[in-house]
Amino acid sequence: MSEQTRRDVLQFATASVATGVLALGSAAAQTNETEWQQAESPTGKALNDAVDTAAGPFAVGADGNVLARREDGWQTVVAYGPQARSRRLTGVDATDDGRAVWFVGGSGVIGEYDVETQTLTNYSAPNGKTSTWEDCTVRGRAGENERLYFVNGSGELLVGIRQDSGAIEYAEVIKPGGGSTIPAIDCHSQDAGHVCSTSQFVAETVDGGETWEQIGIDFAGGAFFDLASQGERDVNVAAGSGIVYRYDGFRWTPHVVDDARRAVRAIDRDGADGLAAGNGGALYERQSAGQWRQYETELESKLEGVATGSSYDVAVGDGGTILERAVDSGDSDDSDSDGNETNSTAVDTTALALDVPDAEPLTVERYVEGEWITPT
Repeated sequence: MSEQTRRDVLQFATASVATGVLALGSAAAQTNETEWQQAESPTGKALNDAVDTAAGPFAVGADGNVLARREDGWQTVVAYGPQARSRRLTGVDATDDGRAVWFVGGSGVIGEYDVETQTLTNYSAPNGKTSTWEDCTVRGRAGENERLYFVNGSGELLVGIRQDSGAIEYAEVIKPGGGSTIPAIDCHSQDAGHVCSTSQFVAETVDGGETWEQIGIDFAGGAFFDLASQGERDVNVAAGSGIVYRYDGFRWTPHVVDDARRAVRAIDRDGADGLAAGNGGALYERQSAGQWRQYETELESKLEGVATGSSYDVAVGDGGTILERAVDSGDSDDSDSDGNETNSTAVDTTALALDVPDAEPLTVERYVEGEWITPT
């Protein structure tokens, strides 16, 4: 995309979404609108992932770029990666206290950036592993008790544990899915989390990555791109054909969140809140367990990363694209259908339906034992 000289305000009109998401039909002109902004980006190279930290959102991408959102806009804080060799960065995560950012990429690149001291540390090619790392996740406090998980294109998982000395000790490499590329990993505690692979499987660990049990998805036919793990009974997978899969601890339910059936390439959850993004500049916001609200943009960029945040929600993608939305940090007593508290920016879907006279009734379908079941 061309460089921006100012932030262009974009209006995202709500579109109808099938399978459990509020349908608004053709009444787009009467729908509510939520304001996002296209931010001025310091790079024209692709951005592949994003994460929130104690210092605001960060993003990583091609040429080893690590970007940070400062008070006066986005800045490049690492220009050439941890090895100064411009390796493409593919995944990023932050410690539980948000004080450190870990990122991974091509040729075994692994780096840590301390957001307080603004210090970069190179941990690349641990145990001689130089394959491209596809994603990473980290749990624990920065510099104290991190447990690190790295996955690569060969389907390998490497776990690193911070020692009292400050060094990282690595476990033996294993293959949770038998060798298929693992594009995403996410953990909801230091010892428990999930991975997904390009061969349509999802696996779960409860012992810090030593063993993995496959939990699905038997009937899936498309590609998997990203995953969000909130608990043993709360997992989402971003997939092709406009689908977000939901796991409740017993079964998987596919929700078609995009009418045009475009691939959903990134997903992030923070309690009841959730965002997803994908092809054609599309964004999706979680309303409840089975409801995702679709937003269209004027962009054609493929969005590869998304992050919910305490100051900004962000989505990033091709050509250095950065979309951001300021977050209202005010307190709220609202809760979603799961009984989880939501922030004050959450959309009341009941009120929204009443504002649209021609809105179609909500229909929720479930995939049970090989059949679609529609409640009467």
